[in-house]
Amino acid sequence: MPVELFSKRLVTHKLNLRFFDLTVTIKSDSSTFINLFASMYRRFHTDGSTSTVLTPVEFVLITKPDNPGEIPILILDGEILPLSDTKLTEGYAYESIIIAIITRIRSHLLIHAGVVSKGGKGVILAADAMHGKTTLVLELVRRGFKFLSDEMAAFGRADRQVYPFPRSLRVRRGTLELAGFPEAATGAKSWLGKLLLDIEEIQPQSMGEVVPIDHIVILQDPSSSAEVKQDNSRQELCVYVDRLNDTFLKAVSQIEGIIDFRTDIDCGYPLLKLRANRTTSVLCQIESLCREYQILVLEATKSVKGQPTFKIPARLKITPKSQVVMELLRRFQGGYKSELLLDEFGGSSSRLFMELSAIVGHANCYQLFVGPLHEMADLICDLVRKQ
Repeated sequence: MPVELFSKRLVTHKLNLRFFDLTVTIKSDSSTFINLFASMYRRFHTDGSTSTVLTPVEFVLITKPDNPGEIPILILDGEILPLSDTKLTEGYAYESIIIAIITRIRSHLLIHAGVVSKGGKGVILAADAMHGKTTLVLELVRRGFKFLSDEMAAFGRADRQVYPFPRSLRVRRGTLELAGFPEAATGAKSWLGKLLLDIEEIQPQSMGEVVPIDHIVILQDPSSSAEVKQDNSRQELCVYVDRLNDTFLKAVSQIEGIIDFRTDIDCGYPLLKLRANRTTSVLCQIESLCREYQILVLEATKSVKGQPTFKIPARLKITPKSQVVMELLRRFQGGYKSELLLDEFGGSSSRLFMELSAIVGHANCYQLFVGPLHEMADLICDLVRKQ
C-alpha cells in the first residue's frame, strides 16, 4: 500500500546503503533516524545504483503520520507495521530493518562473531553475550590487530574468505576503559544506553580488509563443565524486552521445546528466562512473536550456568572442526527467515552446515576458556605468531 495513504507529509530524508549483494534504501520523515543509520553504517554508504545481484529493497519509517491516532508506521518492503509504543519507535524500527536486511543477503554467510586479522590471517571470535567478545576484539586492536567487526563475521561464499562488516561499535563506557581506550568515550554519541563509535575513532588506521579464515575461537565459560557440544538442551535462554503482556506470555509458553519458563526484572527491563531443547529454534520463534506483538528485543543471551567471572586463568584447547561449525551454525544470522536458507538450501540446516564446513575447512579451531583480558589476548597473539 502506498505511503501517501498514510501521510500527507513528504518523506524528505533518504539513505542508500549496500550490504554485499543487496542495495537498500531507507526513507523517513525523521532526520534523527536517518542520521542514526547513516552514522552506524557510514562504511556501507552507496550512491543508490542497483548494480547488485538482488532486487533493491526499500524501508520507510513515518513517525508523524496522518492516520487515526497518529501511530508511527514502518513499511518493510511493502509490509505495513504500526508502531504503537512511540517511546521505542527508533529502536523497534532499527531492529526490524536490520533483521529484514540480514535475511535477504545471499552472497555471504553472516555469523554473529567478532573478527580481527594480523599478518593477513583472519581470526573469528565467537561467543555468547557477556563473554567478553567485544572487549577482546578491542584489546587485540590495541595490540596491532586489524578490525573487521565486533559483531558479524561475513563469510564469502564464492571465495571462502572473511569480509569486514564495519558497523559502528555499540559499547558501554566500561568496555572502552577495560580495553584501554577511556578517552574514546569523550563526545561519543549515545543510543539505547550504549556509545556509538567507528573503530577509527577508537584506534586510527585499524580498519582491516578481506582475509582468509585462519583461526576460529569459541569463547567459553571455564566454570562450566560444558564444553562445545552439539547438544544445546542444557542451555538457558535469557531474552530482555521492553515490555510484556499476558497474551504474549501465553503465546511464548506454547512454543514447542520449552522445558522451563519464567519472567524476571533485570536493570529495569523485563526478562524472559527459559530452558529449551533447541534454543536457536525457540529464540527464532520468540523473536517472531515479539515482532507480531510489537515488543522490542533488547538483548538475547544463551548460557549454561550464568556468565563467566573472568577470574580463572585463560586457556586454549584444540577443538574438532565439526563441533566448532555447530557453534557457528547456531549463530547464523537470518535464522529460519533467511532467504538463502529457504530458497537455496530448501530450509535444510544440514545443507547450510555442509557449506559452512567447506568455507572454514582449512581453519584451525579452538575453545578459549575465558579469563583475565590480558591472558586471553596473549593466547590469541601467540596463536597467530605460531601459525
